[in-house]
Amino acid sequence: MIVARLFPKTSKNYKYVQPFFKNLGDAMDSGGWIRLFSFWTLIVAGIVLNMDFENRYVYWNWSGWEYGLLKLLIASIVYFYFLNPNNLWVIGSKKLNSQEIGFHVIVAFILISYGNISTNSLIPHFLGIFPYLLAFLSFLLVFQFPLELDQEKGVWYHSEWSNTKLYFSLSLFLIILSVVIGIYLDDPIMSTAGAVTVAFPLVGLIWPNHVRHLQRARFFPLFTFAMFLCVRAPWFLIPLCLLFFVIRTINYFRFGIVHPSFGVDFLEE
Repeated sequence: MIVARLFPKTSKNYKYVQPFFKNLGDAMDSGGWIRLFSFWTLIVAGIVLNMDFENRYVYWNWSGWEYGLLKLLIASIVYFYFLNPNNLWVIGSKKLNSQEIGFHVIVAFILISYGNISTNSLIPHFLGIFPYLLAFLSFLLVFQFPLELDQEKGVWYHSEWSNTKLYFSLSLFLIILSVVIGIYLDDPIMSTAGAVTVAFPLVGLIWPNHVRHLQRARFFPLFTFAMFLCVRAPWFLIPLCLLFFVIRTINYFRFGIVHPSFGVDFLEE
């Protein structure tokens, strides 16, 4: 990370700006900025699904980027002023009960449908949306294990490992089912991205209670789907990268760690 090289944790400049970023980071946490990754990806999944129905071979298509960004902006306003203040989109921050899981799936369906609707098609493609909902539920089950940061050590840990095999088994089953349906529907994004992400709940199931496997199973499936969506809607890279690097920079100056990150913590529980 370039910022870490320019501002080492032991430097005076780092310590000078740290209070500012701490306040900014507290506002970021209360606003739930990091949950926008999943929020936006669901919307763009609907947009790309609609592109697939209009042109099976669409690739790296910048057309419609203004409408896509407008959809993300409108949805973000709803998120910041309604969903987040009322704790209605809290993925990863706590363990959800069955009703909360069901509610998140309903919201996910609304988000995908919202992205899927266009001037050419006012009715969502419900059959095409179904495997994406299964994939979302698969990822949601992995997020039933909230991670906490040890600020002194700068590492993440999880203290509650009950029902690990159950959740990973269900997650694995759902993502495999979504891939099968994606293949049947001839959806290259769902079938390919889903097939890549099968490995993460599988590894978590074989080697449970390892923080590093849980970190990978939480971050990489979402990242994989987002990147595959960008193959068809490259404009999505812009808000993704902006959010990613802004959060990383703020967290570095707050805690001295690089987060979100592709790295994992090799702690054995």
